[in-house]
Amino acid sequence: MSEGTGRARSGARRAVVVAAAAALLAGCADFSDSEAAPFTGPPTGGVTTTKPPAPALPSAAPKAPGPCIDQNPQVLATCLTTPTDLIPTDDFAHAYVAERGGAVMYTTTDLPNREVLRVGADTTGDGGLTALALSPSYDQDRLFYAYVSTPTDNRVVRVTPGDEPKVILSGIPKGATGNAGSLLFSGRDLLVATGNAGDANAARDPASLAGKVLLLPDPGTVSPVRPKVLATDGGVRQSLCSVPGGGPVFIADQGLTQDRLRVLTPNQPASVVWSWPDRPGLAGCAAIDGAVFVSQSRPGTVEMLKLPEGPTAADGEPIQVLDRTKYGVVGRLAIGPKDLPQGVTTNKPEPQAPTDDRVVLIPPPSGDAGATDD
Repeated sequence: MSEGTGRARSGARRAVVVAAAAALLAGCADFSDSEAAPFTGPPTGGVTTTKPPAPALPSAAPKAPGPCIDQNPQVLATCLTTPTDLIPTDDFAHAYVAERGGAVMYTTTDLPNREVLRVGADTTGDGGLTALALSPSYDQDRLFYAYVSTPTDNRVVRVTPGDEPKVILSGIPKGATGNAGSLLFSGRDLLVATGNAGDANAARDPASLAGKVLLLPDPGTVSPVRPKVLATDGGVRQSLCSVPGGGPVFIADQGLTQDRLRVLTPNQPASVVWSWPDRPGLAGCAAIDGAVFVSQSRPGTVEMLKLPEGPTAADGEPIQVLDRTKYGVVGRLAIGPKDLPQGVTTNKPEPQAPTDDRVVLIPPPSGDAGATDD
């Protein structure tokens, strides 16, 4: 950990945690059904089910000049407008990026971004289009799932390019703050993390959809069935992540008194893996085998927590892998090819670079991410 952060750390919250499993009673955080199958994370790569050849790292060769071309090989996309979430593809050159105003962009490293769809979104407060996920059968159905704000609530919709969105879940409370959501597929079930709408009491109330992690069974079919509650007491902003290919589900959470990295735990409430009492503003998380990366909006840093024995406990304090001098502030994170994390910057209206906002590659703690010529 570099000096100068000046942050008092709590000790690692040692909690005995086993691989998260999805058997829950509706309306409460009860993992009592031990026969249920375990949670599994989203498919590796997130876009195709056919395994492609191993991608080359981004080339360091000069790119053709242009107003939205960044010569840094670890900048994967540029000229985005308030990006809120991303889905990497199976190569470093492309991604799907959600923009807060409602657009979903398909990015290419050295070509203009292309809008593939747009959903209506109310951006008042901290709302808008704040989360994006691809259907597990995206190759066949081309379905996107989005977490969006309306003038009256927050909701989950599914939409395919050229079609009208269909509501999957509505009535998530909306407030002046606490409107951002997060989406993660667990097998064919969709996990939804909701903000607390600025109401800590609602986050603790099992009858409210605010400040929860919810499970929507097989959301390809619109259903009025109330979602199952996996975790309560969420803060203003929660982000979900899991190791690509399956594993425990982690929650990066901006709490009232501390920020937390939690893990969904069978037979008990979500367990705290690590806490930040100085509340740096956890904005996103991304998990690989043995580690979880978290981005922090206030200091503009990205840190890595080592979990060498699984999610049972952190191995020492978090390691800083990125500070704001590199790209500015990084928001949501995701794992891309070669198990390397990527993130979207959130620098506007005070851009760090002429090509802001961007999708960037996050270096591993050993230093450079190793970008080389093809």
